[in-house]
Amino acid sequence: MAGEGSVQKVTRDDILKEVPPQGKEFGKEPTPLQKVGFKLALYVFFYIVGASIVIFFVSFRCVQLPPFPLPPSASGDPDHYKQLVDAYKASSDVYQQMAKAQVERATQLFQLVVASTILPAFTAILGYIFGSKKSGE
Repeated sequence: MAGEGSVQKVTRDDILKEVPPQGKEFGKEPTPLQKVGFKLALYVFFYIVGASIVIFFVSFRCVQLPPFPLPPSASGDPDHYKQLVDAYKASSDVYQQMAKAQVERATQLFQLVVASTILPAFTAILGYIFGSKKSGE
């Protein structure tokens, strides 16, 4: 057979020489400043999560919308039924506008509190942590 001369026997000791010692695979130990930055990043992350929960709670739990208007029931008088249908359409439009305003308020609060103030600081902290790890290698 062709290629028999290229087969090489590998022993257990040869394999163990190639395996790096445990604990060295993740790089160097972070500096104390990097550790503080990591803890700060964790605190800011949990602050973002907490602020998001509070915004959701305030926007959707504290301020409840009234129940959706009930559809008109059929009545014997067609003119009265037409008035009920028109009133139902108007009240459902008002309800949709209120629901849309509630979602917009939650979005604006999230943007104001989280996206424009906390998130840039969080990304700066993470940039420092990973940038200092990369420059230290």
